[in-house]
Amino acid sequence: MKRWLRAIGFYRGFLLVSFMPMGLGTVLAWQAGAPFNGRIFLATMVGVWLLHAGSNLLNDYFDHLSGTDDRNPIQTPFSGGTRVIQEGLLPPAAIRTAGFIAYGAGIVVFLALAPWVGWRLLGLAAFGLLVGWSYTAQPIRLAYRGWGELFIGLVFGPAIVLTGYYVQAREFSLVAGWTGAILGLWTAAIITINELPDYDADRQAAKRNLVVRFGRRFGLRLWAALLYVGFAALVAGIFLGVLPAGMVLGVLALPLVVRLVDGANPALDNLDDNIRVCARTIQYEIVFWALLVGGLIVGRLFGAGA
Repeated sequence: MKRWLRAIGFYRGFLLVSFMPMGLGTVLAWQAGAPFNGRIFLATMVGVWLLHAGSNLLNDYFDHLSGTDDRNPIQTPFSGGTRVIQEGLLPPAAIRTAGFIAYGAGIVVFLALAPWVGWRLLGLAAFGLLVGWSYTAQPIRLAYRGWGELFIGLVFGPAIVLTGYYVQAREFSLVAGWTGAILGLWTAAIITINELPDYDADRQAAKRNLVVRFGRRFGLRLWAALLYVGFAALVAGIFLGVLPAGMVLGVLALPLVVRLVDGANPALDNLDDNIRVCARTIQYEIVFWALLVGGLIVGRLFGAGA
């Protein structure tokens, strides 16, 4: 069982990575006046987790086929693949089969939910599945063409936030899309900083993500820019009246990010520093997310709407 948990990314925060955008979309719908349906939330969350698990498994499989992970001697808690194939813990064929099973189960969940919450849910699920599959699979291979950071940000930002909102409110909204974009910027930043240790192996395997294309220093600057643009988008959304005023609590995470960015240069050449920056980026996203959720709850309870 531990081998399979490792393969799906459980020990890398797999459950939390999907839960945060889904939970944020759900709270946004509740803050806007939609009644919370716990069973719908749980069923949708299971569907999202299944598609996420299938994507992680198949990405490991396709990275094995390309030789990316096999060439990579660097293993960190956040990059280098799960290495269950490289260490002989699970055969590639089993990983591939499990990925297809997870995808199939996720599709069944969303097909069962759609008649109850609305058929547009299937469009969101299809987008997530397509991106997850094509991230490393032929012929598209988004991660190998410099599009991976963008599309992973779109999935774990707007797509899942809108999913959480839609299944509760039965409609889409600008506030959910805007908030999802902010969370997606954080996700893209995490993907970018995680690519730094894989630079040499990715280059040898022709995995031309943005860090390989433009260099590790560019990757570090892009990581910082994505985080700062996220805060700028939050402030702009509140100022324009698109986002609920209570979400201003998210700005309290800015000093943490400023301090992290100011001390991030050693991450270019030192693996331990890179791991520290990766870990802090994830931890601060959790803090940022919790502040946004807290602001939305306060806004609903005390009537501070958008």
